[in-house]
Amino acid sequence: MASKDREEPAMLAYESFLKKDYVSAFQHLNELEGLVTNTNLIKRVQQNQAVVEFYGSDLKDIEKFKCTMSLLIGLTFPDVEMKELNLPFTLYNYAVLLYHSRHYYQCTVVLEKLLMTKNIKDVKLYQQIVLLLMEATLCRRTYDKTLEVAKTYGEPIKSNNEIVPLFERLISRAQVFVGQKIKLKPDCIENVFIIAQQQYLNGDLKESANTLGLYKSLKFNYDVKTQGEDIWAAINNNLGVIYLSIKKPFLAAKYFQHAVKEHFKAMESEDRERLIDCKDRPIYVYNLGLALLAANNAEGAFECLVEAARHYPNNPRIWLRLAECCVKKCCNEEAQQFTVKKLGSGPHTRILLAKEKPEKYSTSGESFAIPSLSLEFAALCLKNAISLLPNQEAPSDITAPLFQAPPGPPINWKQCCELKNSILVLQSYVYLNLQDPQSASITANELLSQPDVSNSHKAWAHIYAAEALINLDKITEAVEHLHPPMIHELVSVLPYQMRDLIAVSVWAKAAVCHILRGDLVTARKILLQINSPRVLPLQMYLEICTGNIENCHNILRKLRFNNLSQ
Repeated sequence: MASKDREEPAMLAYESFLKKDYVSAFQHLNELEGLVTNTNLIKRVQQNQAVVEFYGSDLKDIEKFKCTMSLLIGLTFPDVEMKELNLPFTLYNYAVLLYHSRHYYQCTVVLEKLLMTKNIKDVKLYQQIVLLLMEATLCRRTYDKTLEVAKTYGEPIKSNNEIVPLFERLISRAQVFVGQKIKLKPDCIENVFIIAQQQYLNGDLKESANTLGLYKSLKFNYDVKTQGEDIWAAINNNLGVIYLSIKKPFLAAKYFQHAVKEHFKAMESEDRERLIDCKDRPIYVYNLGLALLAANNAEGAFECLVEAARHYPNNPRIWLRLAECCVKKCCNEEAQQFTVKKLGSGPHTRILLAKEKPEKYSTSGESFAIPSLSLEFAALCLKNAISLLPNQEAPSDITAPLFQAPPGPPINWKQCCELKNSILVLQSYVYLNLQDPQSASITANELLSQPDVSNSHKAWAHIYAAEALINLDKITEAVEHLHPPMIHELVSVLPYQMRDLIAVSVWAKAAVCHILRGDLVTARKILLQINSPRVLPLQMYLEICTGNIENCHNILRKLRFNNLSQ
């Protein structure tokens, strides 16, 4: 069949497509399909038919389009082990599907293979491949790779004035994260976001907030329909991040809540099922969870972080934050108030001093794996967090990204060590509260054996190890962890509030050790040096043991006053 016979339906189909007359375009493509015999040409026609159908559905029939593209290149989505690269348009569309399905690595693999073939003759397709590859590498947070792609393949793009601004923005987004200066002007909403982000990363938080406020004076057409993202959700989220950074969690939570509401409102529109629609709700919810946790709203934070964990199950930080929610709820001061009760009368009167503890252990027979604000679930979360950390030797560059942790930035070796230490110290505390001193001791000693441990973590590890050993009736070993000069050296560089908290815990544990060894006089001297309501019950016990009844009455009055003031 002569090529002239095929040109007319092909041209008519293209013209109809540009006019958004997808019905006519599909009819002309059907006519063209009957005129070609070459296998590759048939596949190209079928690919165009699938594209026309997809646009005819307003980019909503994603599954059908995905199945057609996968079938044409002989793969099962999201596989990328293709054997042939002779269908560049089809492979590009497949990469687009991978990108919008958040398979960023697979997307970069397909696009890099296309560029390495060096036989892409269509200039517009080449430019789109380069731009999408830059976007995918940005999403993977491999910013050096983004700049490398721009340098290696970006020269032909500079001749197209329509896409040069987008190309420059992609480069600027990468430069922001590698510490390079950007040259953008705040003349459009996209540039405003990038400039504000660089100011935020440089610590200029006030300037960053002011830059974001420029949206009020800009005219823009940026919504779910045109860009796949809601501008108001993004602005509120970024303002929330700024306020959370300056330790204003209540204000930050307000902005994150607005971001979630704006995103929900956008997703209620008819365009919510389109391929390009933004699916950033998990990010907004995760940020809201962090703000609520910082604001001591453990219940609200827990609900948000559970949703975030479903979307990002491989992020150890989320599991650690979930455990912190459980600890805040189960081990707060209100749960540990003391009660004073009188039993009997006259010479048979007895004073009963006890802690009121809420029920910490599930009696309903439900699995501890079901998300709930309990210490058992906290222990599971911490096990998950530990299991997600790589078990390997330190790399030559400890600041290089070690593994991805979306929705946050990649975690390097140094951050990985700090994260592991935070998990271990909280794990030891949780085990103590679950009356499992053996596991608490093992975890605390594992923390002490880490090569790079902060002074505060090391101090708490000694305290928890000592408490675990006391519970295991190993008093002599416990005392070794409470050597005052050693603890003083560890906490000397910490803030005074943390220093006082650790000091109270250390001296209280030391007093308990002396009591258990029968040295009540030394224990009493230690407790008299501590000015904290936390040790009043222990002081009262010693006064009773040493026969100082009058002092017991004074301590009881202090306890009552302390409970009333709380």
